[in-house]
Amino acid sequence: MKKLLTILFAFALFSAYALGQTATAVSHIMSSSATYYEYTPTAAQYIGGAAGAHGYDTLYFEILTNKNAATNCHARVEVSSRIGTADTYDIDLQGKIFANGTYAAIIESAANTTHKELLDTTRIQYKALPAKYYRYYRVIVNDDNACATTDSLIIGKVIFKLYER
Repeated sequence: MKKLLTILFAFALFSAYALGQTATAVSHIMSSSATYYEYTPTAAQYIGGAAGAHGYDTLYFEILTNKNAATNCHARVEVSSRIGTADTYDIDLQGKIFANGTYAAIIESAANTTHKELLDTTRIQYKALPAKYYRYYRVIVNDDNACATTDSLIIGKVIFKLYER
């Protein structure tokens, strides 16, 4: 009986891992003079479960601005292809100040099916400053945790553009 329970427990852990994966695709430190970063995910870094294999439920794309000045961040997620039509995907931009801090939402965008631009517009008017600026930014791309096995989202590029203020 103990062997059976051990086998069932191991199978349950493997299934949970295989079907509910979250990963950081990239964690990049910008040079102090850089204001633009572009990342192309690998073939294994996709969202969903099409073609009999299962990708990730959530992927994180992170940068550290490495700036001594306040910044705003725009991000763009370019979709290479989408397989299936049943699911939609969240594509969000978040920021935090300290390495051990908690990310705060800047732009939340649900029900995406194609390319998405996430524009940090916390400083729209001249001399209107936001309550805080961030040093770390990340883009989150995820499904609804109930992605059909026939659907997936293949990400072509994730692009970050920083504006020093």
